[in-house]
Amino acid sequence: MTSRLGAYAPSASVWEDLKEELKQAAPSLGIDDIGFTSADPFVSLKSILQNHRDKGYESGFEESDLDKRVTPSLPGTKPASIIAIAVAYPSKMSNPPKSEPGKYRGIMARSAWGKDYHQVLRDAMSRLEAFIRERVPDAVLESMVDTGALVDRAVSERAGIGFSAKNCAIISPKFGSWIYLGEMVTNIPFPSDSPVTEDCGECTKCIDACPTGALVGPGQLNAQRCVSFLTQTKGFLDEEVMRKIGNRLYGCDTCQIVCPKNKGLNWTHHEVLQPDPEKAKPLLLPILDMSNREFKETFGDTSAAWRGRKPIQRNAVIALGNFKDVSAVPKLSEVLLKDPRPELRGTAAWALGRIGGEEALNNLEKGMKSEQEETVREMLKQALNKLQPESNAGEQESVPHVADAKAVVEGGVAEQDVSGMEMNTPVSDAPKGAEPMVTPAATPAVETEVLYYDEIHTPIGTLTVVATDLGVCLIEFGAFTVKEAVLQQWSRTWAGGVGYEHSKERLADVSSQMKQYFDGILKEFTIPLDMRGTPFQLQVWEALKEIPYGTIRSYKDIAEAIGRPKAVRAVGGANNKNPVPIIVPCHRVLGLDGTLVGYGGGLEIKRSLLMLEGSIPDRKGL
Repeated sequence: MTSRLGAYAPSASVWEDLKEELKQAAPSLGIDDIGFTSADPFVSLKSILQNHRDKGYESGFEESDLDKRVTPSLPGTKPASIIAIAVAYPSKMSNPPKSEPGKYRGIMARSAWGKDYHQVLRDAMSRLEAFIRERVPDAVLESMVDTGALVDRAVSERAGIGFSAKNCAIISPKFGSWIYLGEMVTNIPFPSDSPVTEDCGECTKCIDACPTGALVGPGQLNAQRCVSFLTQTKGFLDEEVMRKIGNRLYGCDTCQIVCPKNKGLNWTHHEVLQPDPEKAKPLLLPILDMSNREFKETFGDTSAAWRGRKPIQRNAVIALGNFKDVSAVPKLSEVLLKDPRPELRGTAAWALGRIGGEEALNNLEKGMKSEQEETVREMLKQALNKLQPESNAGEQESVPHVADAKAVVEGGVAEQDVSGMEMNTPVSDAPKGAEPMVTPAATPAVETEVLYYDEIHTPIGTLTVVATDLGVCLIEFGAFTVKEAVLQQWSRTWAGGVGYEHSKERLADVSSQMKQYFDGILKEFTIPLDMRGTPFQLQVWEALKEIPYGTIRSYKDIAEAIGRPKAVRAVGGANNKNPVPIIVPCHRVLGLDGTLVGYGGGLEIKRSLLMLEGSIPDRKGL
């Protein structure tokens, strides 16, 4: 079929036929999905983009002219439609290399695996363009791949490729969000496809798991906080961000990994997009020795190379610090003392402070004597303050362990003056004249070397259980990846910001006792605990442990049990912050009138636990 777009306009059926022909040909062109939509302006999008800009959420990589971002255009003619394409990429790596002491590795986001996707999409677009020109010689076609003015996701959503998800990705019903997007504006009046009606529903796993809280709402991303964006910047990064980057060298996949729509999806049919394990998970130390030429030779054919070697090398330094790799101290010291780039020197200072040891301390002191750049000097000071013993003098006493709680309370600490403390929302069943619910002043975190975790599968869903060498310290409802942001925040608050290490062996007894509990066999846990909280919280949690299996209590009962009958609201707040649910049975506490009230895992889980224990009475709300 050959058609022309002159004065004679072919019937709509001709363009419908061509559209169907393109859909049939797409796979042979290297395209996994193709959709069509009108070239009408994206009118409602402009106010969204403006609001995004006003809040400071832009990355700075976008087209600055908002009109160009929402108005499709073609040189010399009026656009009639837009063709959207999607190319699926892999989410899993076969036999990935593992990090080992002295041989730690970074990780590239999946979008940087294989050949640079910009080139892969351009090649596909070129084949598509040639296919169309054979049939419509005078067609005007303009392709865009990631770098065009239009918003790729808006085009793809309107063209029926997928729906716009809460993590700001386009999710295809078939391919999930593991897709690259591109579009072609044309003067051919292709009939439009229907948008996908599927959506995320009530799921917020991506928002909950975002390491930095960059997903500020459903479909709202603050790019300035996004780890993917931050790994591509070239400047200094602050302490919080560097810890959260972990060993990521380029990009971040967390919000896609936790998405239920992506479960089990992995696309291996594009050979050029398959990862080279040594590029996708490269050794960190060799990256620091790479010249520009060596960097281009190694990573130049991937999308990670577009910002040059500086961000990747800085991120490698961060990763070595987060691994606390003692073997990296000589190389990091060399970066600190000799690298001409202040961002690298400052980051090396941070990493050395994170690793610690006499050699790191000596080199930090050397750096302090020679460094002239003020920002680097400040990072050196912070690192030295962590390592120099005298810097710890005069610190407050650490937060007590649960074993110490009784002694602390008996010493009168729990009876401290509550004036000036933050007021929280009152518990609904607090009686008149009750003490205000307060959050006692924060106490310093207890330092620990590492936090061990395992995921335990139960009838109420997956539980992530965390322990120190002393005992279980935290249980979260949900998988580790889903609760990543919450777990990191807990570590910063109560464990000095240390990292997590997966260990089934260390949590084997917990897993065994949990199974017995859910099988209805175990009535009382005998698991060592290392609970961390304020003195008052620890006092309340000790009282919760005394509630027998199969019985219930009210907040008022707990307040009276600890000798604080008017502290009902405060008891409710402490109950809500119980870090070890199920083992410390806060689910056995109900409202004064017997109603189910708030529970960290949700009321349905609370109901399930009470039904398992046979303790739900026939009362209102149960």
